[in-house]
Amino acid sequence: GTDGKRRNTRAVRWRERYTEERQKYLDELMTLNPALRGSMKRKKQVKVPIPVEEHPTYNFIGLIIGPRGKTQKEMESKTGCKIAIRGKGSVKEGARGRRDGKIMEGDNEPLHVVISG
Repeated sequence: GTDGKRRNTRAVRWRERYTEERQKYLDELMTLNPALRGSMKRKKQVKVPIPVEEHPTYNFIGLIIGPRGKTQKEMESKTGCKIAIRGKGSVKEGARGRRDGKIMEGDNEPLHVVISG
C-alpha cells in the first residue's frame, strides 16, 4: 500500500480464506440449530503452566515472545486468541507500567501462559 505496509502476504491471504470459510460454516450451523446462537459468543480462557522448575536454564518467555514480540503476534493472529504471560517472573525486576505499581491478578502465582479467545 501507499503507507508501506504489505497487505497481500501469505498470512493475510490464509487468514482471509479461513475466516470466510469459518463464517460460512458458522452461518450454516446457525441455520441448522438456532439454539447455538447464544453459546457462540463465550470466550474460553486456559492457563498453561510453564515448567520453569523442571528446566531452569531454558528461556521460555523469550521463546514465546520471540524477537520484538513477533512470535507471540504471529501465534495470536493465526489462532485469533490473546496470549499473555503471567505469574512470578513475567515482568522484569524494577519494570513499571503495571497499573500504577499495583500487583495484578496472577502475579503471585507460578509462571504460566493465559490463552483466551
